[in-house]
Amino acid sequence: MNFLVLHQYRRDSGYKDLVGSLYHFPTRYLKLISELPVRFVYYEPREGGDQIYFGTGSVLSVYNDTEDIEHAYAEIIDYKEFPVPVNFYSAPWGGTWEEPRRMRNSVRRLSEELFRTILVAGGTAFVESSTDIRESIPDRLQRELRSYTERGRCTPHALRRIRRILETFERPSAVTNFVKRTRGDSCQLCGCSGFLKRDGNTYCEVHHLFHLAKNPPADCLSPEFLIVLCATCHRRMHYAHVSAPAATSEGWKVIVDGKEIHFVTRQAR
Repeated sequence: MNFLVLHQYRRDSGYKDLVGSLYHFPTRYLKLISELPVRFVYYEPREGGDQIYFGTGSVLSVYNDTEDIEHAYAEIIDYKEFPVPVNFYSAPWGGTWEEPRRMRNSVRRLSEELFRTILVAGGTAFVESSTDIRESIPDRLQRELRSYTERGRCTPHALRRIRRILETFERPSAVTNFVKRTRGDSCQLCGCSGFLKRDGNTYCEVHHLFHLAKNPPADCLSPEFLIVLCATCHRRMHYAHVSAPAATSEGWKVIVDGKEIHFVTRQAR
């Protein structure tokens, strides 16, 4: 069993969290949270919070955030809010529950003894998870499917509804349309055309070679910095081993999974 502390703001989190249901976190903590089974306590930090431990639960599963490759989600079950919030400075031995120097890590390990002691201080007894996280994948899948059905039929109200507010960078549609119109619908990575849509047009996507959230070039929205990709290769450019673009006379050179790829983009400008 893995015991963790998860930093969680109960208001104005800045992450796509749902307290007690979903934990949104940077992928630098992915290995730690993915070591299932995981039991955790929530901790609200000092900056913008009350500096308290306020709840406990288990992590059922972990998956990537497909809209942000630097973050992931942990699905939470068995959440219980503490009847008595536990102040960081109220440890029974005097002083703090954890060493202050460890608090800079938003996800960190706890010993089982300390985990249980915090639960007792919060007025919550340690109870084994209602779900055996170590059960086989087929068994877990069947149980999950049953939870979304009524009398063997899936009903809309049985599905969880999640409201998410996302912040994204929007490219002017005129630029996107220009790139597709001048370069066609064939993928510049694999060479294949996209699938045929119901309206008779071929589906393709436009990809920024420079991450818009990481100080891109000033004119990064110009066609010179964009390439046409099929849906599969677009995901590949986000999740595979991809080097930073290097300028060439015709466009850009990128190493994708160890293979050198040349994208012609300058003629479209």
